[in-house]
Amino acid sequence: MRTDRPDDDGERPGADDAPGMRGADAAPDTGPDRGLAGKNTDHGAGAGGAARVARNLEYRATVEAVERAYAIDRGYARVKEIEEKTVTPAMRRIEAEDPDRHLAGLEHRLKGKDRLTEKITEAVEERGHTVGEAFGLVKDVIRYTFCYPDDRYTAGVYADCDRLEDAGFERYDRRNSWEQAEYKGINTRWQVPGSGQTFEVQFHTQASLDAKEETHWAYERLRSLPEDDEQVRDLHAYQREVTSKVPIPPGAPEIPDYP
Repeated sequence: MRTDRPDDDGERPGADDAPGMRGADAAPDTGPDRGLAGKNTDHGAGAGGAARVARNLEYRATVEAVERAYAIDRGYARVKEIEEKTVTPAMRRIEAEDPDRHLAGLEHRLKGKDRLTEKITEAVEERGHTVGEAFGLVKDVIRYTFCYPDDRYTAGVYADCDRLEDAGFERYDRRNSWEQAEYKGINTRWQVPGSGQTFEVQFHTQASLDAKEETHWAYERLRSLPEDDEQVRDLHAYQREVTSKVPIPPGAPEIPDYP
């Protein structure tokens, strides 16, 4: 299952700041060549000013990238600590309460740092978020999947949602996709009290989980393509074909969304 900028306050240098211009202003009138010298100095000052601006911009970009990487490192370490010390131990205790289902793909419970860095950088550079805000936008930094037998699915989902609340987690949202054509299952998000950290829990049957994993490459491909790309229609058709073979557990479509 795959389940921060110091402002550079230096003003843009003007012509009066250029050493070549100061020399020209201080020099006596030496005759006809003076006008030509002034023109050459103006050109040099302009080029020098543009170069300094370019260097300043490059420096600021480098500083921003370094500080962002540091903030991501700190944020990832914090998330990992919450996962290891709080969420995963609780999820294992919940799993132990019902032997008829299990946590699938537990080794993928924490999103990889490289992939998370890509998502954080995209949110910062393309959408203007801070690193802290961007972490909150990634729904599945920590994620789990419960897998049930078809005939235990509906009762199991209700029971495990109750267990999650009894463990002290706050329900954030629940989205039922059993009547959707390209993905079947239920995705929920929960919040860890005192930290604000959210984590995802998906609820699947073996068939719906297999279909999700089989179509994952198409899902990722669709996310990278513009809507008018000629591949989009075929990818959607492929997802529908695979998902159409998933049996729907009794009562699953009636499990309500929240909020």
